[in-house]
Parts: sequence; structure tokens; C-alpha cells
Amino acid sequence: MLSASAIVVSCAACGMERTENYKIYNGHQLNKCSRCGFVFTAERKFPVNQYEDVYSGLTAYRMMIDDARLTFEGKSGYRQLWWFKRKALSWLHGRLSSGHLLDLGSGPGTLLMVAHRKYGYEVQGVEPASAAAAVANGYGVPTFCGTVEEYCAHAREKFDAITSFEVLEHVPDPLSFLSSAKRLLKDQGVLLLSVPNLDDRYCLHQQIKPAMPPIHINFFSRKSLRFLLKRAGFKMQRTYTLPIPTSSVRNIHGLRGFILRIPYLAITRLFECQDGTTLLVMATPFSHGPNLH
Repeated sequence: MLSASAIVVSCAACGMERTENYKIYNGHQLNKCSRCGFVFTAERKFPVNQYEDVYSGLTAYRMMIDDARLTFEGKSGYRQLWWFKRKALSWLHGRLSSGHLLDLGSGPGTLLMVAHRKYGYEVQGVEPASAAAAVANGYGVPTFCGTVEEYCAHAREKFDAITSFEVLEHVPDPLSFLSSAKRLLKDQGVLLLSVPNLDDRYCLHQQIKPAMPPIHINFFSRKSLRFLLKRAGFKMQRTYTLPIPTSSVRNIHGLRGFILRIPYLAITRLFECQDGTTLLVMATPFSHGPNLH
């Protein structure tokens, strides 16, 4: 049973003091905010080392380490990045031809290597997983091993751009995470991030360990993420999803469901209500005053 101190009933996204019990997902109670729709685990304190324990045993994690090596060796690059990272770099380069880029949750440094080589950005990573941070530093990508709050406490410079891909769904205090990011960003800077998309019907039905609680503990829609960004002092400028038949659908429904998603996407596109499993967002700081609450 969860202790009272481990239970959260207020909404981190919009600040509403009371939220409703929503559903049990992988044995964990999810709460939902009736105001903004933010869904999150009621329990918020989990061992930090759970991420390394889970990810280090995954084929996808080992592939990520291999991708970093191939990128360092010049055998891989921009085309091998996930679609949302390529899209984000395209958006960023359209606004910023040069500058200093900070990646939060930078892993073994693949994105930063590509950003430096392709666009000439000066780069800095922040990565809490020690093994991944060590790989990045070994490849010459300056990477702080720790949380963004820990990095922010000692950082002396501000950045022209901050990226963070598939990270916000993991952090116990997303408001603190984004508020720290804002303190690290220049007034005219840009924030680019991606999260699993709660507006997609498959988001809370996946049965693969890394996509469920206690690994994913925050589930954002466009609406709830807009509320959270505003509280942290950001204005959401644009969003994008790529509605494709994904492995998560196959995981839930098998090969038949994977194939049937193709006509489903065609129908939703016809009615202009199409969504993808990943939500990419661009945001900029409010130019007036402190964070909005």
C-alpha cells in the first residue's frame, strides 16, 4: 500500500489541487486532472537506478550505444536519427543558424554529435544515467552526469536552444524540470521536446515495460503540456505528430492490429483527427517577467 507521503493528488501541469483516480496501469494508480487532462502516477518516488536497470538490458538501449559509436566513427548521422529528432533539428536550424545547444537526457551523445557536425552548434549534454554519460564524454561530447536541477545549480552560462526528447514522461517533478530549463535558456531561445502522446488512443494500452509505470509516470496531451509549459514560463509555438503504424500497436494487438492501423489512420486523416504516438513541441520563453502560475 502506498504511504500518504508518497501520494500526489495535485496536478503538476495546471496546479489544480485535487485530481481524480483514473485507472490502474501495470499495478500503479493513475490520477487524472479534470481541468487539463494530465495523467500521472499517484506515487512519485521511485529508485533512480531503475532506469539503468531496465534500459541496460534492452536491445533498443544497446542499439542506442551502438548508434553513438557509429556516429562517432562517421558511419551514421542525421538520417539515422528518430524522425522527431530530425524534425526538431530542422525547426531549430530554421530559427538558429549557430549557437549553443543543451540536450537534457542526452544519453550517449548521438544527437549532439550530429548537431555539432551537421550545423556547427556548440553542444552540452545533461544525462543522469552514468553509463550513457560516460560513453558521451568518451566520444568528446561534454556531458554532465546528473539531473537538470543539479546542473542548473552550478551552470554559469545560458543556451540559445534546449532539446529534451522522451524525457519528461520520466521525471517526478516536471514543473521543476522545465523551470530549470527556462533558467538555462536565453530570453530569445527555443525549447524543443518530445513526449509520448496521450492524444493517441494507444498511449495507455502499451504492455512493454519501458512504456509503463514505474518507468513512464507522466502522460501528456497537447492541452496538459500547454498548461505545464505556461506554468514554467513557456509559450507553446507549434506541435507535430507523425501518425504511422508503430511497434507499440503491434505489441498491444499483434500483427493483425498493426496491419489494421493503416486503414484506421486513413479514416482519421479523412476526418482530420489523426494522431501519432509521439508528440513533438516547440516552445519559447515568455518575454515578460517570471514564471506564470
